Amino acid sequence: MKTIETAGRRMLFWGALMMIGWAMYELSIRFDEMVIWLSPVFALVRDGQLTLWDYFSRVNWARLTTHLFLVLCVLLGVYALLARKRPILVLLSVPSAILLGVFFMGSTDVMSASQWLKLKLIPLALIAVGGLLCFISASKIFGSHSGKRGPRTPPSPRMYDPFRMKGPPE
Repeated sequence: MKTIETAGRRMLFWGALMMIGWAMYELSIRFDEMVIWLSPVFALVRDGQLTLWDYFSRVNWARLTTHLFLVLCVLLGVYALLARKRPILVLLSVPSAILLGVFFMGSTDVMSASQWLKLKLIPLALIAVGGLLCFISASKIFGSHSGKRGPRTPPSPRMYDPFRMKGPPE
């Protein structure tokens, strides 16, 4: 069971790192695009020709869904990295990864999507499968020691004798 848990943790680790790297790269590209179409509006707000409330009421929020998705991917990656040693917390990353994958694919059919889109789903799949493996191996469902242990006796104390000056133990 330890090998399954180790494999799950590795999948979580590499999936989270790939997710953070990919999402940060995409976010940096899209950030430049966002600055280009938001900077004229900020200039109008700064000059007093437009109030901030009017600006927020007129912003096309649908253009920011990709940015929100990428920020959520970065947060999921960081969460998976931090929680990979705690089975209950890792279990929360599994439905999050699945929901982000479904949102990512949107209304397109998975089989008709481009190969590049399918490659971008690999980190989400690694996080989901690794989280399931970690949780299953840590739970007592498949454990061989579930309730079969008797009372443990503490080990007998031994005197510390690094140079063996007192002779062999009796």
